[in-house]
Amino acid sequence: MNLDNNKGSALVEMALILPVLLLLVFGIFEFGRAMLITNTLNYAAREGARRATVSPVPINIDAFVRSCISFDTDNLATITTSTTTPTSGSGVPITVTVTLPFAPMTGIIPGLDGITLTGAATMKYEL
Repeated sequence: MNLDNNKGSALVEMALILPVLLLLVFGIFEFGRAMLITNTLNYAAREGARRATVSPVPINIDAFVRSCISFDTDNLATITTSTTTPTSGSGVPITVTVTLPFAPMTGIIPGLDGITLTGAATMKYEL
């Protein structure tokens, strides 16, 4: 049995499996990154809603939500609030929604362009 013939078959097997393996690894990376961004948007929306519900004076929720996000906030599509100061007193819900278009880092996984990640929180006015 000649061992030189096995080297070529191992190379062909690696050439067939390597693209699938890389696609899987980069897919896991992009999915984890999208989950991190979504959790950050949820945290920022929750903090913005909380600040709006306990503040007796109108505040700039947009600036506060941007300060809660640790990554680049220039691409934030929208930060919307249902109201900034409720007029009818306690129990009025305030909703903060933060959306961001997802930009994949690798560009290898098809279909990730155009996905919009959203974080939202609703709380009742307490004052």
